[in-house]
Amino acid sequence: MSFRAISKLHFILPKQTVNTAYYIDEILAKSCLDTLRRTKNNGSVLEMKMVPNMSKVVFRQDGAPAHTPKMTQGWCKENLPNYWEKTQWPGNSPDLNPIENLWGYLQEELNKKEPAKTISDLKMQLESAWEALQPSFCKR
Repeated sequence: MSFRAISKLHFILPKQTVNTAYYIDEILAKSCLDTLRRTKNNGSVLEMKMVPNMSKVVFRQDGAPAHTPKMTQGWCKENLPNYWEKTQWPGNSPDLNPIENLWGYLQEELNKKEPAKTISDLKMQLESAWEALQPSFCKR
């Protein structure tokens, strides 16, 4: 996420373990790099360039198990602009963790819907809620 755009949602299949290899190959190498390579300056926040100047981007992760191994840290240092290693981010800093606000907006949108009865319904609701929050998220 950035101040002007967000990535597409990435759904993890049931029983799929998000280990280091999966995280690097499926999430970072595909979803993350595709998002960072966008070139459109207008349109949907799912298609727009993340920021006007990539040299001013800081990429950071939380302490999830797949984020912290040396292999993940090394991949990020090689492939992501201005990557902050896990030791560079102050611990326990919710005010510096904007993704929590994004999850809150997503939850607000989901709360407006009937509870999903199947995984397929839940996926559709999440995609719908994600699309519904985009304009308001990027203006906040």
